[in-house]
Amino acid sequence: MGAAAALSDNGFILALATWIWESDPSPLVSPTICLDSLPLLSSPCLSRLVAKTIGIGIIFASCINKAPVIWNILQSKSVAGLSVVASYGEVILYSNAAFYNILRGNPFTAYGETFSVLLQTMVVISLIWAYEPKIGKADIVAAVAAYCTYLFGVFRVLTPNTHYILMVYNPIVLVSTRGAQIRANFVNKQTGAQSIATTSMNLAGSLVRIATTIREIGFDFHILRSYGASVTLNAILFVQILIYKANTKQFLDDLKKKKTTKKE
Repeated sequence: MGAAAALSDNGFILALATWIWESDPSPLVSPTICLDSLPLLSSPCLSRLVAKTIGIGIIFASCINKAPVIWNILQSKSVAGLSVVASYGEVILYSNAAFYNILRGNPFTAYGETFSVLLQTMVVISLIWAYEPKIGKADIVAAVAAYCTYLFGVFRVLTPNTHYILMVYNPIVLVSTRGAQIRANFVNKQTGAQSIATTSMNLAGSLVRIATTIREIGFDFHILRSYGASVTLNAILFVQILIYKANTKQFLDDLKKKKTTKKE
């Protein structure tokens, strides 16, 4: 009796095996085939399992992606060094990726972190609204209205034949947003509230996602192109944080002194 037959009465194991292997496009991978190969999984079954496991790990790790940035803002009571344009663009960037995968019916483990980072980016934006005096109520209302219009367009206007538009524009949004932040860093010669931990996670996550996307979804050109652009731009941001580390420390120390002086 094969392992699959022996475990056929265990609903949890069968459900787990179905979740891991049923959607794999390879004819060499299925819940039955993979369970039958236990305890030594075949190479196709093992690679799928590894991709799923890494995907889950990325999702959990993404839950603290923006935590260092949020902490820096709360500690300094300042959003200096953060580009508002880049932050708005990140919302569209992560929304495009999340909604495209949903509309395409891709496995959640292949894109789940986009939701987590999207919510955290919205928290960062709310802090920007709170600490940036140049942003008024009219600006906030306009931003919320624009995002609601975007949501309507994604879920009510786009058709299955045009879902790809979301990922076609993502590299453009990515270059615009990350480019705006890169330019701001270059002009200011410091990176303010930006975090090397967050940038490192973004860089590593994009690199790993190239591999897991190929394994779980296949060679989806639109998704892979976006991750490729993300790797390049996050690498530049990472280098900038290192180059401007001393300037950033000096800037934040001076900012802290100014606020202490005002309180006195």
